[in-house]
Amino acid sequence: MNQAEIKRRQIEEIANILTLITVFILGNRMEEGGITYMTAAVSSCALIGIAVSGSLADTLGKLLRSRRNKGQYKNILGMRRNALYFHSALGLIGTLFLLLFAGVIAEKIFRISYSTFIIMALAPAVLLRTVTGVLQGYFQGEAAEAPRAVTSVLRQIFLLGFGLLFGNILGNYGQKVSSLLKETNFTPMYGCMGIALAASLAEIFLILFLTVLFKGSRRSERKMKQDGSYSGDSAWDCILNLCTGRWPQFLTELLLFLPLILGVVLFGRKATEEPGVISQYDVYAGRYMVICGVILFLISILVLPVMGRIFLHFRREEGRLARTVFQSGVHICLVHGIFLSVYVAVMATQVAALLGGEDSELVRQMLQGGSAVIVFAPLSVFFLRFLQAVGKKYFLLGAIGIADVVFVIMLMAASKTGILSLVYSGVAASLVLCVMLGVLSYRQLRIRMDWLSVLVLPLGAGGVSGLVCMLLGRLFSFMSGLPGILITFFISGMLYWILLLVLRNFKEQELETFPGGRLLGMIGQKMHLY
Repeated sequence: MNQAEIKRRQIEEIANILTLITVFILGNRMEEGGITYMTAAVSSCALIGIAVSGSLADTLGKLLRSRRNKGQYKNILGMRRNALYFHSALGLIGTLFLLLFAGVIAEKIFRISYSTFIIMALAPAVLLRTVTGVLQGYFQGEAAEAPRAVTSVLRQIFLLGFGLLFGNILGNYGQKVSSLLKETNFTPMYGCMGIALAASLAEIFLILFLTVLFKGSRRSERKMKQDGSYSGDSAWDCILNLCTGRWPQFLTELLLFLPLILGVVLFGRKATEEPGVISQYDVYAGRYMVICGVILFLISILVLPVMGRIFLHFRREEGRLARTVFQSGVHICLVHGIFLSVYVAVMATQVAALLGGEDSELVRQMLQGGSAVIVFAPLSVFFLRFLQAVGKKYFLLGAIGIADVVFVIMLMAASKTGILSLVYSGVAASLVLCVMLGVLSYRQLRIRMDWLSVLVLPLGAGGVSGLVCMLLGRLFSFMSGLPGILITFFISGMLYWILLLVLRNFKEQELETFPGGRLLGMIGQKMHLY
């Protein structure tokens, strides 16, 4: 993982944050049920999309780079062409499948009939997203990470802009239909159809953008055709290499995505029996998942450079330093995750009130019951990326599969708690996944975890900061809204980091890998701690 790839992945995490912000903004503009209808449609299309083009850009980029390094330029041209034709055909099949079976998927599987036309409107995005993935793979084959990073951000900008535009236009039309038919569900349904059309239109613009970039970079192809070695890869070889290269990552993405689909299916079926379930799922997907997701991606941005340094030391055959940096990555995830988890749990009432809506009490219960996922999920992602990089694909698939089984078992066991069962199941599954991947990672490196400095001391400091948060929350109860939350966050955060410094929780060599480690080192030196 080089510096360009790290920067690209960080930008993609920022794009993921923008996605969640878009969900929050567009979700607030919808009527009740809109987020649930859209989630069912996105889940079904994403499932087909993962099967058609999951990890396509990464796999194609690796194959093209391998051939470029060997001077097989004619093979590069053949693989580009065959990848585009084959996966465009797969994307077309996936789109046609969704168009033909949208009603069956919405009514028989999810039991949410209002998602039928949303699935049909979103179906073309599967084909368009596949073409985008192939074009991104072209650039990654040239060791150019910037086009993929830029398109990930542009996608969210286009989606938000077009989503607001078409969602408003079709939403207004849905209001007229609802008033005519005396059925309120048509309003969110048409609004979601507008957002689905916006997603497809955004992909069209991205394809045009990437095509223009690709046309501008084709000056070297004439020389490649002249100087390239004999083409030894047939069309079948290219397709076989692509399929065998991407199946482990594709299955990993599929298993990681499965809990979201199961949650929608379960509560879509409950909606026909219990009133109010749809609005509760709206809160879960549009509030709880947005908050936890934003924090997860922020921690991931902080820890990505550490992953790069681990493999830099491995390439230099500096195993001891690689193990030290790995421990630092675990420490970074836990230090940030513990504080943010405690803060969200203690300040759940204030955060729920800030988000607004009539379901602030439900948001509070979700944040208090499920904030622990903020600790387990980022650490699981860190372990997962490490194991993927060292090629432990079968261990990964087994661990994620077991976590999915735990999710389902916990979902059934906690079914009496209603929508909170999704929260508790997510925490249990992320805990199991974190433990299993952590054990596999530490065994791979043949090191032991430093329980005292990595876990025990941050937990103690987090407990103290939680008590301070509770006291400050009551002290600034007169200051409602964002100012009170920010003041409490700043004071409790300062106390948390000072406690960790006083307890000498950070080693001097570890501060070199920590985000903001130099500042912490300077403060520690002035406090005569280092």
